[in-house]
Amino acid sequence: MYVLIFTSSCRHQPSRSVERGFYYWKSKLQLGNSEINSLQQLQAKHLYVKFFDVTLANDGIGPVPVARLTADSLSLAQLRKQTIEIVPVVFITNESLLDNDSTALQQLAQNIATLLSSISKQLQQEQYSELQIDCDWTQQTKTGYFFLLHEVRKQMQQSALFKNSLLSATIRLHQVKYSGKTGIPPVDKGLLMCYNMGNLKNPATNNSIIEVDELKKYLGGLNSYPLQLDVALPLFEWSVLFRKNQFKGIVQTVNPSTLPGSIYSKQHNRYHFLVDTSISNIQFYKGDVLRYEESTAAVLQQAAAYIAAELSPVNQQTRILFYHLDPLLLSKHPTHELEALYSRFHQQ
Repeated sequence: MYVLIFTSSCRHQPSRSVERGFYYWKSKLQLGNSEINSLQQLQAKHLYVKFFDVTLANDGIGPVPVARLTADSLSLAQLRKQTIEIVPVVFITNESLLDNDSTALQQLAQNIATLLSSISKQLQQEQYSELQIDCDWTQQTKTGYFFLLHEVRKQMQQSALFKNSLLSATIRLHQVKYSGKTGIPPVDKGLLMCYNMGNLKNPATNNSIIEVDELKKYLGGLNSYPLQLDVALPLFEWSVLFRKNQFKGIVQTVNPSTLPGSIYSKQHNRYHFLVDTSISNIQFYKGDVLRYEESTAAVLQQAAAYIAAELSPVNQQTRILFYHLDPLLLSKHPTHELEALYSRFHQQ
């Protein structure tokens, strides 16, 4: 009996197969040596590239595409040389789905397919293995969004670019926790976005990008989520500006740690301005507060360990992405750190 108990306790779960990739979220695909080298060193073979956004027109009548992708020919050549696959991503705002009937959504699916074809022609891309739709849908827009996904799939089946491709959708944390209300999208697989989880506009929030305790509040039932899931983790940082305890916006161009010490007092990750000042063409006033948020190596490791353990057993193969590929962010997250995060998902 003791031998049997000892033997069973030493059994290991089979390791998970992990594919590696990054998001690229700029309107021009232009890669420098640092980005190419990082992809090569990490053996990351999948680059999820935002091709365009779909948002409401300025007049509020119907959704329109904006921020259309352009690409540097040298960057495309380098990606092909490294056999790095491009996966097109289309970002759709939730607001653009609020007032669309089935006819309008069918037309939107056709417009999406047409623009994907046009951009792909410029990129000299002949075929893709996957198309991803990124939308933070809600219970209110669920019906329209899921109908749109069906229509997008119909367009894919008629296109040489996507005829044999998977259709995936991004999944936010609240869409896992409240899946009974928000529903399960009609796609082949999902991409779990493990960032932007806190209340950005709340002055009391510590880090709206990623906190493990906040992650656990949403993903307790992750192992029963029915879709196969890939996972995205954040590498980015930003500062959040508050004035008189009111949210004023995200500040990307100012890192508070580089400010002269004489103009602020610091409490944890909050920088309280002591004087009026202008930095990077942004006006700050005495009493303003900048809350600096980042995704540290320690927090990312804790998050990766938790998610890897919670993923459903159906996820014997998963793709891990970092958001996003950028030389400055890569300089703050060295290769060995990212390698450790990728490797963490082999364990179950």
